[in-house]
Amino acid sequence: MLVRELLPVGRIGRSGFWLRHVLILPVALFLCISAEQIVGRPFGLAASLATTLFLVSTWGRRLHDRGRSALWLLLAALPVLGALFLVIECGFLDSRPAAERFGTAPGYRTDYVTV
Repeated sequence: MLVRELLPVGRIGRSGFWLRHVLILPVALFLCISAEQIVGRPFGLAASLATTLFLVSTWGRRLHDRGRSALWLLLAALPVLGALFLVIECGFLDSRPAAERFGTAPGYRTDYVTV
């Protein structure tokens, strides 16, 4: 399950997106800072890399839920407008049903028959 959190595969809903930012991200940032100060620079770099992979995965899966490719994360290279667009797109807009090409919608089970 931990490896799945580091790969931008599948979809997550808006609530899962915000829960990861509120619960996991502060812990990850704390580990980045403490690893570098207590153990040394190589461990801080490893923690920073893991945190970056986690963020790319989270934002990429949320973009998948919106029906967009994870390549849209490149908009973050635009100083203000790119980041603003990504925050609005990922943080405040609902899922799109047309995003089925990225997997089943989060929170829905597909192992039962619907009539």
